[in-house]
Amino acid sequence: MTQRKIITIDGGSAEYWRQRKLGFWLIREAERAAKRLADAPMYLHGGYDEEGDVIAIENLGPYDDMEDAIRAIESNETAVSILVAQGRTEIGNNPINVVIRQLLPHDGHNEDPVSNPLCGPDTD
Repeated sequence: MTQRKIITIDGGSAEYWRQRKLGFWLIREAERAAKRLADAPMYLHGGYDEEGDVIAIENLGPYDDMEDAIRAIESNETAVSILVAQGRTEIGNNPINVVIRQLLPHDGHNEDPVSNPLCGPDTD
C-alpha cells in the first residue's frame, strides 16, 4: 500500500511564494557554502612559535558552514520538496539524507539503511 502526503497548493497566496523564496534561498546558500568549502585552504597561518616555526591552524569554518546549510535545508519542508522535484540528492558532494530517503522507491524491496540497523557496510 502506497501512502502519499497530499499537499494543497495555493499558488496565488503570499505565504506560498514566501516559502518558495525561502526554500530556494536555503539551497543557494548551501551552494555558496559548497563553493567556499571547495576553495578554502586546509590550514590557516596561526603565527609563529618560540623557535620561529609556523603554527598551522586547521580551517574548520567552511566545513561548519556547509553542515549548517545542509541542516537548514533538511529542516525546511519546501527546500526538501524542491530538491526532490529536481532529483538532487547532494550539494557539493555533501549528501542530503532527507532527499535521498524520499527518492528511494517504496515498493518494499529496498530497505532504508538509516531505519534498519541490519543494513550497512559491516553486514552480510
